[in-house]
Amino acid sequence: MSAMTDLLARSVARVPGRPPGGGHPRPAPVGALLAAGWAVLAGALPCGAIAVVGWFATSGGTASWAFRVGVDAWLSAHWVPIALSDGRYNLAPLGLTALPVLLLWRAGGWVARTAELQGARDTCLAVASLAVAYGALVTLVALATRADEAAPDLVRAFGYATLLAAVVGGAGTARETGHARSFWGGLPERVRAVLYGGTAGLVALLTSGTLLVAVSLVLHAGRVADLTRSLAPGPVGLVLLLVACLAYLPNAAAFGAAYALGPGFAVGTGTVVAPSGVLLGSLPAFPLLGALPVTTTPPGWLAAVLVLPIAAGAVAGLAAVRRYPEYGVETAAARAGLAGVAGGVLYTLVALLAGGGAGPGRLADVGVPAAQTALIAVSTLGIAGAVAAPAARALTRWNLLDRLPGRRNAGAASQAEQRADQD
Repeated sequence: MSAMTDLLARSVARVPGRPPGGGHPRPAPVGALLAAGWAVLAGALPCGAIAVVGWFATSGGTASWAFRVGVDAWLSAHWVPIALSDGRYNLAPLGLTALPVLLLWRAGGWVARTAELQGARDTCLAVASLAVAYGALVTLVALATRADEAAPDLVRAFGYATLLAAVVGGAGTARETGHARSFWGGLPERVRAVLYGGTAGLVALLTSGTLLVAVSLVLHAGRVADLTRSLAPGPVGLVLLLVACLAYLPNAAAFGAAYALGPGFAVGTGTVVAPSGVLLGSLPAFPLLGALPVTTTPPGWLAAVLVLPIAAGAVAGLAAVRRYPEYGVETAAARAGLAGVAGGVLYTLVALLAGGGAGPGRLADVGVPAAQTALIAVSTLGIAGAVAAPAARALTRWNLLDRLPGRRNAGAASQAEQRADQD
């Protein structure tokens, strides 16, 4: 009996809109403000603290300067541009962006569990309150860390942080309240198939980019080691340098996918890194940049590289038609092709978010050529998806026909006749 009572108590504690302790629910704006404050503190303070730890291992700057550097890195993860004394920095470390994304997701779910949400109107109010509160707090942090040598853009800090909180926090709230499931279930099946397949294609393409980065790091390990030694980081600095490289690894994966697609990417104004050719200038001593190729890709490797986006398009198409089957050949091909197109569009958005400016001079332009990348990604993945679905169906049918008893007996009889003729 006591076990049943405990089970019921735990079930009640999970009802959206009721605090885990079973107390009275908070008004939505209050819960949203608390969640936004928690997300800001849990994101900004660790980044600043890690930078201060790195400062202890060096002899330059002050503790307050180091803390500002760490917080500025956290602001950069929100795509907040930072005006430097001799340039502009707005190259978001997508690996670090995962931190505010995770915190906002949890904050949105916490608001749904603890705030008083009676319907869609209250849910929208909670999401709007969370987004505005988070944007305002991020702006206050940006204002507090402004300095002559590094001044975050306050207007964009509010705008980008508010948008990020609305999208990610809103998704967390919708999932906790069940609205996300209802919304997804209410979409037409063909739309769900396209979105599902497009997401699978995006993951496959970014995985291909990550694979290329890993292979290039191995092939150019000596150069990466030389760049690391030139910085003389020390043990603590080496760990922080590794963290910085990991923070920009998703950006490198997005650029690697652009390399596989063909257009490549730029690491500064007037530079290009593509299978057709490589043109580089002077670059900062950042170990991850040691993986950049310095010559044109050999023909054998080129074929292997260029097939990766085709495989990603095939993954998109097959994922769409297998998760949501369509039995007509033409309609299945169309659905798979649209899934590939969706994957290309999603990748283009990710690639654009991965680019930006990394400082003064030539480094003001880092990223992929937008129009060319979008055109090739959409067309390559779309065509590959449209071809993969009917091709896989044909292969499956041939395999099934070969497995039929009549076909096996006929094949065995034919082989026996051939042996008899030979005898």
